[in-house]
Amino acid sequence: MKLKCRSLVLASTLLFGLSASAQHFWWDLAGQGNGTCLYGEITVLATHENTYYCGANWHPGEPAGGYCGIQHNGGEERRTIFSIWDTSPELHPKVTEAGPKTEFGRFGGEGEGGHTHMLWNWKTNETFHFFVHKEPGSQPDTTDTRYYIYDPVAKQWQHLATICNPNGGHADVATLGGGVNSFLENFSGQDPAAPRLALYRLWLGASVDSLKCLTNGVGDGQWGELHDNFFLAGGGTNELAAVFAGLAPAYGQPVFGGKHVSLPPLTDKPLSAAVIAELKHLPRADAVKDK
Repeated sequence: MKLKCRSLVLASTLLFGLSASAQHFWWDLAGQGNGTCLYGEITVLATHENTYYCGANWHPGEPAGGYCGIQHNGGEERRTIFSIWDTSPELHPKVTEAGPKTEFGRFGGEGEGGHTHMLWNWKTNETFHFFVHKEPGSQPDTTDTRYYIYDPVAKQWQHLATICNPNGGHADVATLGGGVNSFLENFSGQDPAAPRLALYRLWLGASVDSLKCLTNGVGDGQWGELHDNFFLAGGGTNELAAVFAGLAPAYGQPVFGGKHVSLPPLTDKPLSAAVIAELKHLPRADAVKDK
């Protein structure tokens, strides 16, 4: 289904990584800058409407950079988002495969590109799993980027969409490196004191078999470590303190980082053999027919 509205995420934040209402964590890629496979986890522990939890934002501000994650819109509506910017003003990404419930189209206004999303009732205190895979496209000098999410009810992976980009002579279009961050954004700027808190982990590699757990990085805003994950948080001091206090019996105490101040690395957790096997045999969505 074609999407006619603009992306709900502020592209200026995605492009430049700077926003008064966003907190960012920049991952140390541990030598995996040319990675083409990215597996990630987001666990939202406190949420409020008008919040985007970006699991991965790769090549921000560069040709064909992209992002994916989950969003809490107004009321109870929640969704997952996957988008990629134009390679250049003349070279645009194209959705070539899409699931039956995936909405897709162009976004513009603050950067332009191809956008996809699907309504998805993700839940707080439950981990959201996603996987992004880049590989050469079927046409010369193009790259396909596929986005998957794990359905914990059906216990299977869903292929939301494939976006094909013209490379346009940019070798980095084919990779997921070039700088990778996760972020938490109050994209409306409303209710700034309402607590928002999410845990993040990423694995990056040149193949499924070589996925490496990323254990280091540095953030801005309110970030740190909790329960052997990096966290990003937004909200008032007292409101967040109450959230952390309620989580302490199950998650322990948070360790706060600072701007450009590193914390000790997370535990290196390799993916299980079962997950690796699943990622090697993922489904494919239907091809999108040209109009």
